Amino acid sequence: MKKFKTILTAIVLLFSISAFATDPGPGPEKISAKIKAAFDHDFSKASQANWQKASDFYFVSFVLNNVQVDAAYDEDGKLVGTSRSISLEQLPLNISLALSEKYQGYHLQKGVVEVTYEGMTRYYVIAENKDLVLKLKCYSTADIEVDQKFKKTKS
Repeated sequence: MKKFKTILTAIVLLFSISAFATDPGPGPEKISAKIKAAFDHDFSKASQANWQKASDFYFVSFVLNNVQVDAAYDEDGKLVGTSRSISLEQLPLNISLALSEKYQGYHLQKGVVEVTYEGMTRYYVIAENKDLVLKLKCYSTADIEVDQKFKKTKS
């Protein structure tokens, strides 16, 4: 579980900073042939790949079908996880229905982060009302849990 949280946090962090990054990280020449071959196999149509190494993982931000995607590989070249930004309208129907039923009275932000790790896809949605901001973790089964909760400050 700790490894999952570390990798998930790193993927989400990489995803959130990739739009603002100016340092391209290690060039392709510093990525092992095994990892580069795995990436080329997994994402043969990817372009604009930018690599970063953190701990025992290699993170790559790239464009695939005009969409910014982030992926993580381990030292053995195994794809650990991916993330991308999607719109609220792109959520699977069962999740959209569950959100509208369970979080009536909340405003859902339009941007959603989709994270796939160990074959399971999760969607992170921000919901807010006049008092709270919730970071929701939505599973493909339409199960939803509150990942983080913040009280709004009164101004």
